[in-house]
Amino acid sequence: MMLTNKKFYGLLLLVFLIILAPHGLTAYKAHDNDYDSEQFLLAYPDAQGSKLDNCYLCHTGGQVGKKYLNSCEYCHEVYGLKPPYGDSKQTLNAYGLAYLEAGRSQEACLLIGGLDSDGDGFTNEEEIRVGRLPGDKDDTPNTPEAPAVFYTREKLRSLPKTKQFMALDTAKSGDYYTEYVGIDVWTLLKDAGIRKDATDITVFAADGYSMSFDLADIKQKYPQGQFWSKFPWIDFPANTRYRDGDKLSGSLKYLIAFEREGIPLQTSKIVVADGRARLDGEGPYRFISPLHQPVVPDRSQWSIDRDDQPYPYNPNRPVIRNADACIKSIVAIRVNTKDNKSFHYDWSGQAWKMIDNGELVIYGAIK
Repeated sequence: MMLTNKKFYGLLLLVFLIILAPHGLTAYKAHDNDYDSEQFLLAYPDAQGSKLDNCYLCHTGGQVGKKYLNSCEYCHEVYGLKPPYGDSKQTLNAYGLAYLEAGRSQEACLLIGGLDSDGDGFTNEEEIRVGRLPGDKDDTPNTPEAPAVFYTREKLRSLPKTKQFMALDTAKSGDYYTEYVGIDVWTLLKDAGIRKDATDITVFAADGYSMSFDLADIKQKYPQGQFWSKFPWIDFPANTRYRDGDKLSGSLKYLIAFEREGIPLQTSKIVVADGRARLDGEGPYRFISPLHQPVVPDRSQWSIDRDDQPYPYNPNRPVIRNADACIKSIVAIRVNTKDNKSFHYDWSGQAWKMIDNGELVIYGAIK
């Protein structure tokens, strides 16, 4: 769960903390304090590694302008990443509010077990015991599993492939040009039988991290920019045919990539160094988001020369850095409608087996 009280937590830090569990990686952790998640798992240890072991147990998504944001993005938008912070209570669903009011503890989780926080006719504990979200009225013990299509390595590679040499513009880890090969996301969704009433998708990594994307954006082609080799903060392949200032060929699409520079993406795994666990590898599949308009990648937020000209780091740059939306180790894509952002399909318990087997599931608003 994300922080719910500034008195306890202070600053919200975007630190990607990964916590090891007996069967691999637990759900995505994105904060310097996971006290609330720990209290929930003490009360319900069988929920570890399930979809309940995630921020959206207590947090809700929401509409911001014309775009729907999932729970992670919505909290960042409403609460913020830097002062002045907003009211984090506005990001809580009914279960999260009940937990907060009950005292934020293991005992609080048990105390509110008999309540029906989301008003769907089932108590919180009844829903938790069968792996359903007690703060989401659309996810109940009676909700059937959504239609789903599983893709294997062979099935994915049988679809028309897209190759694109592109810039990945990052905030922190360094900008670079590289070539990805994969499947155009819109082509894949059509192959899976996407319904006409679908509006957006939510992309999930094996650890539960997720982002949502509008189908209007997914369908688009985006213009390429130029190739820049004279700026020392931008890396590029040694064998590239491009020279400084050249216009990159073709256009860009959203991809499910399985190759980079002609080599299959490294299968993700957890490595531990200096007492900390981290995710190593991109694959077998990575969701690739293009820059929506050409731009020179600016300097890193962490570089010692971040303020130097030209192209100093700009935290308020209107063009979003596309690498922030290039999600590693994806295993699931949920297809949403305007009225349903929580189609049920329980892939969480098999996420790391799917990584090893090279499987990807698409579920939700498909035929």
